[in-house]
Amino acid sequence: MRNLWKIAILFIVGACGFPYEAEMNQLESDTQEALSNLQGLYSAGIESDYADLERHASIARTKIFDSIHEPYFRNEFEVLKYHYRQTSRWFELQSQAEWESELSYGLEQIKALKHDAEQGLMDEDAIRVALENEKVALIPLISEVNSSCAAMRELMAEHDSLDSHLQVMWDRWENPNL
Repeated sequence: MRNLWKIAILFIVGACGFPYEAEMNQLESDTQEALSNLQGLYSAGIESDYADLERHASIARTKIFDSIHEPYFRNEFEVLKYHYRQTSRWFELQSQAEWESELSYGLEQIKALKHDAEQGLMDEDAIRVALENEKVALIPLISEVNSSCAAMRELMAEHDSLDSHLQVMWDRWENPNL
C-alpha cells in the first residue's frame, strides 16, 4: 500500500511538470507575441508609411498661410501633423533592433529558466525569484511594445486614404480647377 502511495505521488508530481511552469509558458508566449507584433509592423510597411508622411510634411512646410487656403491649414494640416508626430515618436522612442534585441534576450532567459526548472537544477525558491525578475523586466516591455504596435497599426490603417487625400490636396493647391 505504501508503494502505491509513492507511485501515485510521483505520478502526480510528474504530471504537474515543474514549479511555475504555467507562468513561464505564459511569459514565453506573451514575449513571442510581442516580438511577432513588432516584426509584423515592419513587414506591414511602417517605414514606407513614415517616408510618405515625411514627404507630405516637407511639402506642407513650403506652403504659405493665406486666407484662401485657411481651411487646409486648420483641418488637413492638423491631421497630417498628428500622424507625422505619432509616427515620428515611434521611430524616436526606440529602434526596432533595440526592442527586438530586448525581447529576444528575454525569450532566451525564459527558455533557459524553463530548462533549468525542468531538469531540476534549481530549487523552487530560486525558480520563483528568477521568474519574478524576468516578469519585472519583460512585462512592462511587452506592454509598451504591444500598445505602441496597436497605436501604429491604427495610424497605418488610415495611411492610404490620408496619403491619397494629401496628394490630391497638393495637386489642387496651385491649380484649383483639377
